[in-house]
Amino acid sequence: MEGEETVALADETTLSVTAGVGAVSIVGEDRDDVHLEYVKKATAAMADLSELVLDVRRDDGRLLLESRFEGDSPLFGDRPTIDMSVRVPRSLAVDHVESSVGDVTVENVAGDLTVETSVGDVTVRDVRGHVAVDVSTADVVIEGVDAVGDVTASTGDLDLSVPAIDGDTVFSASTGSIVLGLAPDISADFVASASTGEVTVDNLPLEDGRREESQVTGELDGGGPDLSVTTTAGDISVSRLDETGR
Repeated sequence: MEGEETVALADETTLSVTAGVGAVSIVGEDRDDVHLEYVKKATAAMADLSELVLDVRRDDGRLLLESRFEGDSPLFGDRPTIDMSVRVPRSLAVDHVESSVGDVTVENVAGDLTVETSVGDVTVRDVRGHVAVDVSTADVVIEGVDAVGDVTASTGDLDLSVPAIDGDTVFSASTGSIVLGLAPDISADFVASASTGEVTVDNLPLEDGRREESQVTGELDGGGPDLSVTTTAGDISVSRLDETGR
Protein backbone atom coordinates (compact mmCIF):
# COMPACT_ATOMS: atom_id res chain seq x y z
CA MET A 1 0.00 0.00 0.00
CA GLU A 2 1.46 3.35 -1.07
CA GLY A 3 0.57 6.90 -0.12
CA GLU A 4 1.86 10.45 -0.01
CA GLU A 5 1.27 13.68 1.86
CA THR A 6 2.50 17.24 1.52
CA VAL A 7 2.90 19.27 4.71
CA ALA A 8 3.01 23.06 4.53
CA LEU A 9 5.42 24.70 6.94
CA ALA A 10 4.28 27.54 9.18
CA ASP A 11 6.86 28.54 11.79
CA GLU A 12 8.56 25.11 11.92
CA THR A 13 12.33 25.28 11.56
CA THR A 14 13.31 21.76 12.72
CA LEU A 15 12.36 18.22 11.73
CA SER A 16 12.57 15.06 13.87
CA VAL A 17 11.71 11.59 12.59
CA THR A 18 10.99 8.43 14.60
CA ALA A 19 10.48 5.25 12.59
CA GLY A 20 9.24 2.40 14.72
CA VAL A 21 9.14 -0.05 11.82
CA GLY A 22 10.75 0.64 8.46
CA ALA A 23 13.39 2.53 6.55
CA VAL A 24 13.75 6.32 6.41
CA SER A 25 15.20 8.50 3.66
CA ILE A 26 15.43 12.28 4.12
CA VAL A 27 16.70 14.45 1.27
CA GLY A 28 16.96 18.23 1.12
CA GLU A 29 16.01 20.01 -2.10
CA ASP A 30 14.71 23.30 -3.47
CA ARG A 31 11.20 23.45 -2.03
CA ASP A 32 9.26 25.24 0.71
CA ASP A 33 7.19 22.35 2.07
CA VAL A 34 7.74 18.78 3.26
CA HIS A 35 6.68 16.00 0.90
CA LEU A 36 6.25 12.55 2.40
CA GLU A 37 5.87 9.30 0.45
CA TYR A 38 5.36 6.00 2.23
CA VAL A 39 5.01 2.31 1.46
CA LYS A 40 3.28 -0.10 3.83
CA LYS A 41 4.34 -3.73 3.52
CA ALA A 42 3.67 -7.04 5.23
CA THR A 43 4.88 -10.60 4.74
CA ALA A 44 2.29 -12.17 7.01
CA ALA A 45 -0.90 -13.06 5.13
CA MET A 46 -3.25 -11.91 7.90
CA ALA A 47 -1.44 -8.66 8.74
CA ASP A 48 -3.62 -5.57 8.95
CA LEU A 49 -1.83 -2.67 7.25
CA SER A 50 -4.30 -0.22 8.79
CA GLU A 51 -2.50 -0.80 12.09
CA LEU A 52 0.59 0.86 10.63
CA VAL A 53 0.21 4.47 11.75
CA LEU A 54 1.99 7.56 10.47
CA ASP A 55 1.66 10.68 12.62
CA VAL A 56 2.55 14.21 11.59
CA ARG A 57 2.60 16.66 14.50
CA ARG A 58 3.76 20.20 15.21
CA ASP A 59 5.30 21.23 18.52
CA ASP A 60 6.82 24.63 19.30
CA GLY A 61 8.56 25.21 15.98
CA ARG A 62 9.24 21.53 15.34
CA LEU A 63 7.73 19.16 12.81
CA LEU A 64 7.55 15.61 14.17
CA LEU A 65 7.06 12.54 11.97
CA GLU A 66 6.48 9.18 13.64
CA SER A 67 5.62 5.76 12.26
CA ARG A 68 4.58 2.80 14.40
CA PHE A 69 2.72 -0.51 14.33
CA GLU A 70 -0.18 -0.63 16.78
CA GLY A 71 -1.23 -4.24 16.20
CA ASP A 72 -0.05 -7.54 17.64
CA SER A 73 3.03 -9.22 16.19
CA PRO A 74 1.98 -11.93 13.72
CA LEU A 75 2.48 -15.59 14.59
CA PHE A 76 4.06 -16.20 11.19
CA GLY A 77 6.07 -13.73 9.13
CA ASP A 78 7.66 -10.45 10.06
CA ARG A 79 5.99 -7.45 11.63
CA PRO A 80 4.52 -5.10 8.99
CA THR A 81 6.71 -2.15 8.01
CA ILE A 82 6.26 1.35 6.66
CA ASP A 83 9.12 2.86 4.66
CA MET A 84 9.27 6.67 4.47
CA SER A 85 10.82 8.94 1.87
CA VAL A 86 10.85 12.57 3.02
CA ARG A 87 11.74 15.56 0.83
CA VAL A 88 12.45 18.73 2.79
CA PRO A 89 13.66 22.30 2.19
CA ARG A 90 17.43 22.55 2.36
CA SER A 91 17.06 25.18 5.08
CA LEU A 92 14.95 22.97 7.38
CA ALA A 93 17.15 21.68 10.19
CA VAL A 94 16.99 17.91 10.75
CA ASP A 95 18.10 17.26 14.33
CA HIS A 96 17.11 13.68 15.17
CA VAL A 97 16.32 10.51 13.23
CA GLU A 98 15.56 7.27 15.04
CA SER A 99 14.74 3.87 13.58
CA SER A 100 14.10 0.56 15.33
CA VAL A 101 14.38 -1.68 12.26
CA GLY A 102 15.31 -0.16 8.90
CA ASP A 103 18.00 1.72 7.04
CA VAL A 104 18.42 5.46 7.53
CA THR A 105 19.65 7.81 4.79
CA VAL A 106 20.02 11.57 5.28
CA GLU A 107 21.38 13.78 2.48
CA ASN A 108 21.77 17.45 1.69
CA VAL A 109 20.17 18.94 4.79
CA ALA A 110 21.12 21.41 7.52
CA GLY A 111 21.35 21.15 11.29
CA ASP A 112 23.22 19.31 14.01
CA LEU A 113 22.01 15.75 13.54
CA THR A 114 21.83 12.66 15.76
CA VAL A 115 20.92 9.29 14.23
CA GLU A 116 20.00 6.22 16.28
CA THR A 117 19.11 2.76 14.98
CA SER A 118 18.77 -0.71 16.45
CA VAL A 119 19.01 -2.68 13.18
CA GLY A 120 19.67 -0.89 9.89
CA ASP A 121 22.50 0.76 8.01
CA VAL A 122 23.08 4.52 8.27
CA THR A 123 24.26 6.79 5.45
CA VAL A 124 24.72 10.53 6.06
CA ARG A 125 26.00 12.79 3.27
CA ASP A 126 26.30 16.54 2.74
CA VAL A 127 24.95 17.78 6.05
CA ARG A 128 25.67 21.37 7.02
CA GLY A 129 26.19 20.65 10.68
CA HIS A 130 27.58 18.29 13.31
CA VAL A 131 26.66 14.59 13.00
CA ALA A 132 26.63 11.89 15.70
CA VAL A 133 25.48 8.28 15.26
CA ASP A 134 24.66 5.48 17.72
CA VAL A 135 23.68 2.08 16.29
CA SER A 136 23.39 -1.50 17.51
CA THR A 137 23.69 -3.56 14.33
CA ALA A 138 24.51 -1.46 11.28
CA ASP A 139 27.17 -0.18 8.93
CA VAL A 140 27.70 3.59 9.06
CA VAL A 141 28.88 5.90 6.26
CA ILE A 142 29.40 9.63 6.88
CA GLU A 143 30.83 12.06 4.33
CA GLY A 144 30.55 15.68 3.28
CA VAL A 145 29.50 17.01 6.72
CA ASP A 146 30.80 19.96 8.74
CA ALA A 147 31.93 17.96 11.78
CA VAL A 148 31.57 14.48 13.23
CA GLY A 149 30.76 13.66 16.84
CA ASP A 150 30.68 10.28 18.57
CA VAL A 151 29.94 7.34 16.27
CA THR A 152 29.39 3.98 17.97
CA ALA A 153 28.27 0.57 16.72
CA SER A 154 27.93 -2.74 18.52
CA THR A 155 28.16 -4.70 15.26
CA GLY A 156 29.02 -3.00 11.98
CA ASP A 157 31.68 -1.25 9.93
CA LEU A 158 32.34 2.50 10.10
CA ASP A 159 33.41 4.53 7.05
CA LEU A 160 33.83 8.13 8.22
CA SER A 161 35.11 11.29 6.54
CA VAL A 162 35.94 13.72 9.35
CA PRO A 163 36.73 17.35 8.51
CA ALA A 164 36.45 18.48 12.15
CA ILE A 165 35.59 17.33 15.67
CA ASP A 166 34.14 19.25 18.60
CA GLY A 167 35.74 18.23 21.87
CA ASP A 168 36.50 14.70 22.99
CA THR A 169 35.31 12.26 20.33
CA VAL A 170 34.89 8.47 20.14
CA PHE A 171 34.60 6.29 17.05
CA SER A 172 34.06 2.70 18.13
CA ALA A 173 32.80 -0.65 16.87
CA SER A 174 32.64 -3.72 19.07
CA THR A 175 32.66 -6.01 16.04
CA GLY A 176 33.60 -4.30 12.78
CA SER A 177 36.31 -2.47 10.89
CA ILE A 178 36.81 1.29 10.83
CA VAL A 179 37.97 3.33 7.84
CA LEU A 180 38.64 6.93 8.80
CA GLY A 181 39.59 9.97 6.76
CA LEU A 182 40.84 12.85 8.94
CA ALA A 183 41.43 16.45 7.92
CA PRO A 184 45.11 17.31 8.44
CA ASP A 185 44.31 20.38 10.53
CA ILE A 186 42.43 18.48 13.25
CA SER A 187 44.16 18.98 16.60
CA ALA A 188 43.75 16.01 18.91
CA ASP A 189 45.39 13.54 21.26
CA PHE A 190 44.92 10.47 19.10
CA VAL A 191 44.56 6.80 20.05
CA ALA A 192 43.60 4.01 17.63
CA SER A 193 43.37 0.52 19.08
CA ALA A 194 42.14 -2.85 17.76
CA SER A 195 41.93 -5.75 20.20
CA THR A 196 41.85 -8.28 17.35
CA GLY A 197 43.07 -6.65 14.15
CA GLU A 198 45.60 -4.27 12.64
CA VAL A 199 45.87 -0.50 12.87
CA THR A 200 47.35 1.58 10.03
CA VAL A 201 47.77 5.37 10.00
CA ASP A 202 49.03 6.99 6.78
CA ASN A 203 49.93 10.51 5.66
CA LEU A 204 48.94 12.34 8.84
CA PRO A 205 51.07 14.70 11.00
CA LEU A 206 51.35 12.40 14.02
CA GLU A 207 53.76 13.82 16.62
CA ASP A 208 55.31 11.94 19.55
CA GLY A 209 53.74 8.87 18.03
CA ARG A 210 53.96 5.27 19.06
CA ARG A 211 53.11 2.60 16.50
CA GLU A 212 52.37 -1.04 17.15
CA GLU A 213 50.49 -3.62 15.11
CA SER A 214 47.27 -3.18 17.08
CA GLN A 215 47.67 0.37 18.44
CA VAL A 216 48.82 3.79 17.27
CA THR A 217 48.99 6.85 19.54
CA GLY A 218 50.25 10.40 19.15
CA GLU A 219 49.38 14.07 18.77
CA LEU A 220 47.63 15.40 15.70
CA ASP A 221 48.57 18.99 14.83
CA GLY A 222 50.04 19.67 18.28
CA GLY A 223 47.41 17.77 20.26
CA GLY A 224 44.05 18.76 21.69
CA PRO A 225 40.83 16.96 22.64
CA ASP A 226 40.90 13.19 22.92
CA LEU A 227 40.15 11.34 19.69
CA SER A 228 39.65 7.64 20.36
CA VAL A 229 39.21 5.07 17.58
CA THR A 230 38.60 1.54 18.85
CA THR A 231 37.33 -1.84 17.73
CA THR A 232 37.31 -5.17 19.49
CA ALA A 233 37.24 -7.38 16.37
CA GLY A 234 38.29 -5.68 13.15
CA ASP A 235 40.92 -3.52 11.47
CA ILE A 236 41.39 0.25 11.66
CA SER A 237 42.65 2.29 8.71
CA VAL A 238 43.23 6.04 9.15
CA SER A 239 44.36 8.35 6.35
CA ARG A 240 44.38 11.99 5.29
CA LEU A 241 41.04 13.40 4.15
CA ASP A 242 41.20 14.89 0.67
CA GLU A 243 40.20 18.45 -0.18
CA THR A 244 36.67 17.46 -1.21
CA GLY A 245 35.95 16.25 2.32
CA ARG A 246 35.55 12.65 1.20
